[in-house]
Amino acid sequence: MTPEQAKRFHRDGFLVLPKAVPANMAIAARRLLFEQVGSLRNAIRYGATNKASSDLAEAAQAAFRSGGDPRFMDLFNQTNIKRCLEKALGDAVREVRGAQLATLYPDDRDKVTNETGYQNRDTPHNQWAGHLDGLWNGGTPPPRAGTNIRGRHLAAWQVERSTNGGRLTFPEFNANIANFTALVGVALSDQRALGCGNLGLLKGGHKHMETFFQSQDALGGPLGPDGPDWPREDRGAPNRHGLRHYPDKLRELYANKSVRTPDGKIWPKPTLMRLNMGDAVIAHFSTPHGGTSVTTSDPRFMVYFRCTSSARAEENVYNHPDALLDNWLEWPGVRRALKLKR
Repeated sequence: MTPEQAKRFHRDGFLVLPKAVPANMAIAARRLLFEQVGSLRNAIRYGATNKASSDLAEAAQAAFRSGGDPRFMDLFNQTNIKRCLEKALGDAVREVRGAQLATLYPDDRDKVTNETGYQNRDTPHNQWAGHLDGLWNGGTPPPRAGTNIRGRHLAAWQVERSTNGGRLTFPEFNANIANFTALVGVALSDQRALGCGNLGLLKGGHKHMETFFQSQDALGGPLGPDGPDWPREDRGAPNRHGLRHYPDKLRELYANKSVRTPDGKIWPKPTLMRLNMGDAVIAHFSTPHGGTSVTTSDPRFMVYFRCTSSARAEENVYNHPDALLDNWLEWPGVRRALKLKR
């Protein structure tokens, strides 16, 4: 990461690395994604009369396991992306054991309720909801807009372990959010036009989140949802259980460049990444981010790596509140490049 790149990363909370992955590696990884889709299709088609459910389950598990396939892992481990990140960190990256295969397809899901509690059709900026990673997202899919769940349905929604594996609370850390250091995304499809499921990032959001976490800490915590000034659930959302994956106070800071829905809710406008196949993006953990809907004809393929600095103590691998309170605690390379004082 050059001093100029470090400056942009420090300012924006993310950095695009054009042509970070050689074409032959990107093509090989893209082919593997198509192999997975083909396996699932065959499991449905040919298993229809013979143990269909077990065939489909095995195909789905195989697709999930392939996130650790060398053709995916090499996109990070064997390219300049890792070296760039480690220079910014001023330290090695802990071993990344798997990749998230994030695929988005054209669909007609306008009436589906997303995690904000709003239907997709009512979510501005091409359905960009935005979130921080490491947060609980409900024990079941989001309740439908216009419903009011009770009894066993409410109990199923409120379970400690959510559908993404996240926990509601981490009392041992006085935090309700898990955290790593950097999110790395690699594009395996052409996303240069809008409507390609483009990744959206809230420019400068990492700075505001740092200030917000510091204010929560000053009030005694916990850090994250259900801590000071951050109610986890938005009971005013159409489904009465919308999840705030970043605080409303942050939304208010972007009010001048936002859309308001008729109920007055502020929806900040993200910066949409226009990536070509082989381009990469490095995002600070505290930068709100998220995908958008696909309105073009082709699916969107991204591979994500969640990276943690090896400077972290073992007991803080998944939860390091000090890194939420100081954006550049784990980035001494950036600090040196910009001559930042501690």
